[in-house]
Amino acid sequence: MRLYEKILAGIVLILFAAQLIPNFPAKELLFFLSICILALSYLIGGFWLLNPKNRKKYFIPIAAGLAFASSLLVLPFTVNINRDAAFEILPLLNAALFFSLGIYLLVKRNDSMIVERYRGIFIRSAVILLVVGFFSYLPISSEIYRNVLIAMNSGNKHTVSNVLMFDYKEEFEHAMENGNCDRAIIYAEKANEAGKRWLDISSEEEEHAMDLETTFRMLSEDSSINLSPEIEGKIEAAQYHTDLYPISGTYTSLYRAYKCKADEYYGSHEYEQALHYYLKADKALNACNHNSEYWEMEQAHSLNHIGLCHQKLYNYDHADSLFVQAIERYKKVKNTADQAMAVFFTNLAGSLAEQRHFAYSNLIYKAAISVLQNDTTEDNNDEIVRSYFGIIKNHLQADSLDKAVYLTEEILKQVDRKSAAYCNANLYHGVAYYKLSRYHKAGEIFSNCLECYERIQGKQSQNIAEVHLAQTMVKIALAEFKSAESHIEKGMKITAANNGESSVKMAAYLEAYAVLNKQMANYQQSQQLYQQVFEIYINKMGIRNHQLPEVLSGLADLNIILAKYSDAKARSDSSMAIAEFYGGLSSPASTLLLNDAAHVNYHVGLYHVSDSLYRKSLRINRNYGLHSTALYADALNGLGLVMTARGKYIGADSLFIHSLKLHKEIFTDNHPYTANVFLNYAHLKINENKLQQAGELLDKSRNINKRFFDQSHDVFADIYAARGDLSRKKGHYEKAKAYYSKALKIYRGKFSEEHARVKSIKDRLR
Repeated sequence: MRLYEKILAGIVLILFAAQLIPNFPAKELLFFLSICILALSYLIGGFWLLNPKNRKKYFIPIAAGLAFASSLLVLPFTVNINRDAAFEILPLLNAALFFSLGIYLLVKRNDSMIVERYRGIFIRSAVILLVVGFFSYLPISSEIYRNVLIAMNSGNKHTVSNVLMFDYKEEFEHAMENGNCDRAIIYAEKANEAGKRWLDISSEEEEHAMDLETTFRMLSEDSSINLSPEIEGKIEAAQYHTDLYPISGTYTSLYRAYKCKADEYYGSHEYEQALHYYLKADKALNACNHNSEYWEMEQAHSLNHIGLCHQKLYNYDHADSLFVQAIERYKKVKNTADQAMAVFFTNLAGSLAEQRHFAYSNLIYKAAISVLQNDTTEDNNDEIVRSYFGIIKNHLQADSLDKAVYLTEEILKQVDRKSAAYCNANLYHGVAYYKLSRYHKAGEIFSNCLECYERIQGKQSQNIAEVHLAQTMVKIALAEFKSAESHIEKGMKITAANNGESSVKMAAYLEAYAVLNKQMANYQQSQQLYQQVFEIYINKMGIRNHQLPEVLSGLADLNIILAKYSDAKARSDSSMAIAEFYGGLSSPASTLLLNDAAHVNYHVGLYHVSDSLYRKSLRINRNYGLHSTALYADALNGLGLVMTARGKYIGADSLFIHSLKLHKEIFTDNHPYTANVFLNYAHLKINENKLQQAGELLDKSRNINKRFFDQSHDVFADIYAARGDLSRKKGHYEKAKAYYSKALKIYRGKFSEEHARVKSIKDRLR
């Protein structure tokens, strides 16, 4: 090795080491110049430098000089993380020299003269290959490579930031692999900040670039704007060269990290927090063009996620708009309809169903089914069945019960008996029979459904809780109150664990418990539960929502029992007004509200209003072919009370007979609801002075109620009061007084001294 080469190589090594010293003056320039001089020396003087004894064998020294020069010229650039294609190609000459010379020396290893002649060149080639190869070929994912780059570029903010960006991205990936969303967010944000420092982008410039990206996308997606091919080309070219494009990967990481956290919150039903992170994820995703069809489709999925959060928060206008945008965005990227697009359709249909727009919802579900049937890339049978379930639920809510039963039975024929779909179909089947007042049939189906879900999904599935709720309502209808309480408690326990004590789902169970307590004459508990339900719906869904009418109606009915007539009237009127706002009072489902409102108006003395409401209820049910249901029978009973109060005894008699016939068919003779009709019918007979018939009816009512209720239930006080009236009509005043005293004792156990029934009995005892 000649002295000139030693000195020059030493200078290069010193200046290479100087790269490790922060703020060393002009270190990059000096290193670049020294490398250039050494490379030029090898290029021009390779024969002289690499052939110290001036042998006539000049090919290898000259070739080595060319190879060394081409490799060394790369080094000043690659230590600054420049990875152009040329910087990967040029070092290949030295690599070829190293391997070919190594093979040659291996073959000639016994020729000491040849080995001596070329060993120095081989060693130089190996050193250059090792150093240059480290910076040219080691991937940025290598931690040791990044640490060396940071050390060598200390003081160079841009290069260090670029390397740190990859450091942070690697930490981000580790966090994502471990499911640690919070840690992933920390490192994704650090990677993004490092990337912006590398590009020298301020927050204002970032916002400007993001706005520019949004504008590009809007222009390209707005079908109402006709752009020439030339303008479209310029927009596309500019779109790929916005300031943020070089660090698009960091925005992808931000999107994934924020979405990870959003998914966590969504899964735990914390929808406001989920929405916050989905919005942050969407902003990161749309910050710059990722130049990838996958990420363009992901933009549609992002809109869908945000829409789902708005739907869960009952912001339906926002939700529907986002679902439509997701569909349009997806269609823009992918011309063919597939399962993903069908999901967007079904989400939109579900939102419309929650708003009680059942006809529109069914149309969207059918569109989803059409998409799935035309998609030949996958087996979409499960998704098709789910869409049919959406239609079935709509039929149930719209009281198209025959359609619901038919479609459910068709699904039951098609799905596997060991699948969750079979359980779901059974659940809807049972609900249809419940709404048809076929309570025993519904109860049998729900029992099978419960076993089906427990077998497939385990005992903590929310579907099991839903069956318990449905079975609770069946058991209340069948007056199996202990069984009803058992089912509701099981359903509430599962729902509280899955959704929380104050969730909207929990409110449905609390409302069923309120109904059960009202039946059992636990009026204070019932009132507290109704109030709790009311507050949950207000807090979660706003001061006016479609769940309130039934709650207000139930509260109004309870207020009548408690003789709070002004409160009952106010709540009943509010119930009707809100129900009218959310789809009207023209379906059989609304006749529950109509019957309750009619009952309230009867008790406040507005007989003409009550008469009109009961008749409307009967007319609606007849129009739907539902003249053999419990609601129809209840309306007949209520109208009989109104006719009795108005002195129209013949009409009342006919109504009670018809109501009794239906009650016996639906509930049998041995049921409290049937007993209630007997009691009301007895009042009519007392008014008609048909006292023997009245006594027989009162006996029937009392004997039935004794099988279901404790003797402290106020229904027995009602019977004793009627017995007193009957005895007084017969002139048996002491006997009447005894009955009134029994009634008063029970009433006082349930109500205050100011209660209307207490006052009425006191007056009769005077």
